[in-house]
Amino acid sequence: MALPAFAPGQRVSVSPTGRLSAPEGSYNIVRVLPAAPGPTQYRIKSDTEPFDRIIDEGRLAAIDNV
Repeated sequence: MALPAFAPGQRVSVSPTGRLSAPEGSYNIVRVLPAAPGPTQYRIKSDTEPFDRIIDEGRLAAIDNV
């Protein structure tokens, strides 16, 4: 099993796909979800939304903190 690519507290952006896509912008990794069949999943939170989202690792990209 591969290690997660992202860690809690890390800032990421989401790649849009399909009609259920998360809005553009930056998100904070809240936690890595327990291992299950399929891609690693994360609970993410935007500063502009009152709820968390669950998303596959392949749709996330790290944001460089400059």
